[in-house]
Amino acid sequence: MFKRLIFAAVIIGSVTLQNCKSGEGDPTPLPITAPVVTFPDAIKNVDGVLAAIITLTKESGTDLKIGSAYAVFYKGKNPSMKLDAGTVKINTKTTTKSDDNVYFYTTSATEPNGLVYQSQVFWQATGSIANDVPSINNNDGVGLPNVPNVPEYMTMNVAQDKLITWTSSFGSDSVVLILKGPSATYKRVFASTVSSHTIAKADIVKLGIGTGNLQVINYKLDIRTVGTKNYAFLKQCIGVCSKVGITL
Repeated sequence: MFKRLIFAAVIIGSVTLQNCKSGEGDPTPLPITAPVVTFPDAIKNVDGVLAAIITLTKESGTDLKIGSAYAVFYKGKNPSMKLDAGTVKINTKTTTKSDDNVYFYTTSATEPNGLVYQSQVFWQATGSIANDVPSINNNDGVGLPNVPNVPEYMTMNVAQDKLITWTSSFGSDSVVLILKGPSATYKRVFASTVSSHTIAKADIVKLGIGTGNLQVINYKLDIRTVGTKNYAFLKQCIGVCSKVGITL
């Protein structure tokens, strides 16, 4: 089961305002904020998390695949205390650092699909002696799990059980299904061999009537020791159906 749910990469842009009036100073720069990502509960007591992410949605029958990355380094294994770790790269591309020391890479005008992951996930960090963050060079030579393929549209009725299927879960440790409705959220965790699940009508009615959102998440987790620190290297692929109708 996952701690919290936010899924797709967020486009972070820089905005520069020009002001030609005399006597006025430069505009205050906008804060740099990072997208929030979903962490499995298996990530505990670590010194940081480095996550490679692929999100797949559908629009008018066309697959929209976004590759992103997220990295954070903790002080004393405390997720609320994030540290500067120098320069952090994912597959040789330099990440952006938010104002609260979260490193991320997502879509941009020149890379509308974000990162293109292939056969490897290569993390590099220069580290920080002052913050006791070691340098990192981690390339396990393995790509991400398969991206779950879910329908673009889905309708479910509170009076009927609903079978949900996806393809496929190959290469993951576990699969997480999250169905969020207007009134409640339904979550289940499965073995990687599972590719379908029936939601009972008694659980559907709890979700509420209206529009819902379905996510199927394949994730692979590797805890590695770097120097004296333990870091969680996470790879996760997310299939999203944002057009779920829950009816009477």
